[in-house]
Amino acid sequence: MIKSIFSAVGIFAILALVIGMVADIRSADSTKGGYEYPFAGWSGKTIDFSAMYQTKDGLYKSGYVIDQFFNCHTGMISWEILGVIKGDFRKFSERAIVVHKPQDECRARGYNTDSWAISDLL
Repeated sequence: MIKSIFSAVGIFAILALVIGMVADIRSADSTKGGYEYPFAGWSGKTIDFSAMYQTKDGLYKSGYVIDQFFNCHTGMISWEILGVIKGDFRKFSERAIVVHKPQDECRARGYNTDSWAISDLL
């Protein structure tokens, strides 16, 4: 009986973890299209940077399982899983800079983003 209870709790915990990870990954970028230069014709909702917390180095978004960090000094996107496993993902792509406009939000919050301005469409 105890094994059955622990098994059920474990299954539900793993299921919740997987559902949370899928939700966090899907919410990272909900735009579609505009993948070729000049990145026009995209649709969807851009990232709401104004809803993110400000840190000394950039913007922070807390997720169900995966937390995202956008470094406004370098343009690097990093992540953290359950507050334990950390890693760098990549720098903002030219498409992300043009479509989502993270530099505008970082500049509005007082960061210098000139070092990662890579698009001539800005």
